Amino acid sequence: MDIVSCCGIMCSECPVYIATERDDDSIRKYLAMQYTQDGAVFYPKDINCHGCHTVSADHNKFGKGCEIRKCCKAKRVKICAECTEYPCSKIEEYVPEGCEHRDRLEEMHDALYSV
Repeated sequence: MDIVSCCGIMCSECPVYIATERDDDSIRKYLAMQYTQDGAVFYPKDINCHGCHTVSADHNKFGKGCEIRKCCKAKRVKICAECTEYPCSKIEEYVPEGCEHRDRLEEMHDALYSV
């Protein structure tokens, strides 16, 4: 079953999700090096995510700090596309127009709210 994150990422295509599901430390090490930049430091132990809709996301480095996930939880929607305020400034900041995640959200939002 395909899982779509709050911001429109297809979890099964996310390298962090894949590393977690496979319990693959070599992928974790590689991703930690790739994601460490501009003062943000990632260690292989940080590369863990079962998807932002899980309780474990409250405790991993990706989920607990995600502004979009926090917003979805506060508004009690599973994904941004379900929100009546979509697209908002958070989407504009974190999910640029033209990327496949944004296109997915647009399609889902249109399906929910087109009359």
